[in-house]
Amino acid sequence: MGDSRSSLNLGNDEESPSSRRPCHERWLSPLTENGFRSGMLTLTTTALGGGVLSVAYVMNMCGMVLGCLMLALGALLAYLGMSALMEMSTKTNCNSYAALFSHCAGPAAGPILDAMLFVYGNGACVGYMVFIGDFIPAIIALMLPEEAWAQNTTGITRTVSIGVAAALLIPMMLPEDLSRLKFLQPVSIVALMYMSLVVALKSPSSFKRFDHQPSFGDVRLITVDAHFFEAFSLCVFAFNCHLNVVPTANQLTRPTRERTKKIASRVNVFQCIFYCLIGVTGYLSFLDQTCSDILNNYNPKDGFVAAGRCFLTLTMMVAIPANLNPTVKSGVQLKDYFSSAEPLISRATSTPRISSDRACFRITVSVLCLACQAALAVVVPNVGTVLSLLGATVATAMMLIIPAYCMGVVMEKTVKRQLQQALLYFCSLLSVASVPITFLELANLMGKPPVCNRHI
Repeated sequence: MGDSRSSLNLGNDEESPSSRRPCHERWLSPLTENGFRSGMLTLTTTALGGGVLSVAYVMNMCGMVLGCLMLALGALLAYLGMSALMEMSTKTNCNSYAALFSHCAGPAAGPILDAMLFVYGNGACVGYMVFIGDFIPAIIALMLPEEAWAQNTTGITRTVSIGVAAALLIPMMLPEDLSRLKFLQPVSIVALMYMSLVVALKSPSSFKRFDHQPSFGDVRLITVDAHFFEAFSLCVFAFNCHLNVVPTANQLTRPTRERTKKIASRVNVFQCIFYCLIGVTGYLSFLDQTCSDILNNYNPKDGFVAAGRCFLTLTMMVAIPANLNPTVKSGVQLKDYFSSAEPLISRATSTPRISSDRACFRITVSVLCLACQAALAVVVPNVGTVLSLLGATVATAMMLIIPAYCMGVVMEKTVKRQLQQALLYFCSLLSVASVPITFLELANLMGKPPVCNRHI
């Protein structure tokens, strides 16, 4: 039996004095802690990431019209999952995604979610390493235009850049608490917005320059082939912010059904419009030569793009430890769960030896993860492949499969709800289908997605 808070939250949203204020007063007033706009900002910043630089590649694989439709479908799926998770959090009073999943699936859901977070965090860091391998050689080529070795942005310079970046990141992984890094997160969003604006403004001149050139092809509206599934998983990855959905709903002032649905809809509508704008303008800039990292298409000597590469390199150097720290904690918790000994991180009292053992284990796992991430970034230079695999596996589970499962446990079984579950499950199959296709491409047993010419 739900408490009064749950009953109130699931009722109709009563009009408050603030909701009767003019729109300009509501939207331009200072942000309030745990308010409506703060919740939107949290979820938007969680979703926006390196995937912004790859949405143009979706258009290259599927065509401009089909690509926009896939992004719209991704937004719809994200909305269904987010609104359901927020409603279920108020019904169950769960304050985290893991708590809600455990409420629905039992105690074993905890290590399952830890395993997914460990895979997802490492995969995201591999993507960041790939971006670093794209950005730093281009910056070196701009700084040392007379050096022949510096102009080789795809060979040894890229490998060394990734290795040096990984070595510099090791000291940043020594502290257990990296909470101060969160204050640098808005900088990453500003850098991505800046680069998106540069891509959009340069699009008309780039289109005039490359249009009707045979190597760039013509504008394609719809292309359907096996790469459709990879493009769809990229769309899933682009909208994934679901780990923060339940905490946002739990902390929201007056988390009524109407308010949570408004947050879910506005966040995904904004992202869909933003992604379509960058995807279309980026694709029209380079057509069939569009890279999985759109910045690889630009000349290293372009000043505006070079500034963006510098900012984004710093962003990635902050993003890796910020993501790897909780990733390693999930790995430690997973190890403790399967260990026959008493979990180290759950002991109320610990001796210096135990604390030292825990710290050594955490640092060792961090260094090993960094080494594996750097090696994978060198072996798999196409960031689209990395993001596609993440979208098809962990992101699909967090955004589609788990919300659909929890809906069947917590929420009333209506025809509408069952149709929503069926849509989430069906689209999860489409996304997961890209995994075997991607591995066949990596093994050269199947044709690869469009390959671009870097630095046109």
